[in-house]
Amino acid sequence: MYTEEGLLSEIRELLEDEELYELYERAFREYRYYFETTNYIVLNVYQFNDHGPIHVLLTTRRALELLNIIRKFGIQTTAEKLGKPFRWSKFIVAFGALFHDIGNMVHRVNHYGFSAFLAEPIVEKLVAEFERDDPLLLKALTLNAIYTHDEHVPCTTIEGSLVTIADGCDMEAGRSRLAHKRDRVDIHAVSALAIERVDIKEGTMEQPILIEIWMKHLAGIFQVDEILTKKVKSSLLSGKVKLRIHVGEELMEKVI
Repeated sequence: MYTEEGLLSEIRELLEDEELYELYERAFREYRYYFETTNYIVLNVYQFNDHGPIHVLLTTRRALELLNIIRKFGIQTTAEKLGKPFRWSKFIVAFGALFHDIGNMVHRVNHYGFSAFLAEPIVEKLVAEFERDDPLLLKALTLNAIYTHDEHVPCTTIEGSLVTIADGCDMEAGRSRLAHKRDRVDIHAVSALAIERVDIKEGTMEQPILIEIWMKHLAGIFQVDEILTKKVKSSLLSGKVKLRIHVGEELMEKVI
């Protein structure tokens, strides 16, 4: 359904910053074994669904899509509110999404904390290449985006909010963030397989973010309520996101 090269190409287009993209692509390839090891452990030890290279690239792409949408609607990012250039927000979102799940290789419980811990020396190196005037602040904001991607941790930045919402959107054809045993047939598994497609689009001034979801049957609602809705509510963009859900000929909409 997705390929690494295809997603990298889309990320390059969304970043519109060749220097930043080159830094991102190099980091992805250099630390790819982190994502592969994480996924190996998730699949074979926890026996959950994909948390590997495709997931982090897809989360990056969707987070950047969200970033570009809120900018069009005049919503300032946290970096901008702190007087920093929009380019900072691209960095925070891109690398926050890239490294958000590596803590799963240590343990599923509190994996977001382990992700921030493992990513810290990597982010420090990346920041050193990108920002010379205020590197510690950029590093802190990036680690914040990693730490707050889980719905159990309230977001404190717009950039972190974008990463957590993007993470929750990865639920097509069994790619759910609702960790479910791959060999078990229950509501978690049935719901995860019900989602066919997820698109992020521009909405209205009231709800700038529109997330369209196509599902085979209503069991997919469980997926939406248990993960995506909770992630949006943990973000700073609650109230600004509309879901449009297609189930056959039925259409449902709700604001989160």
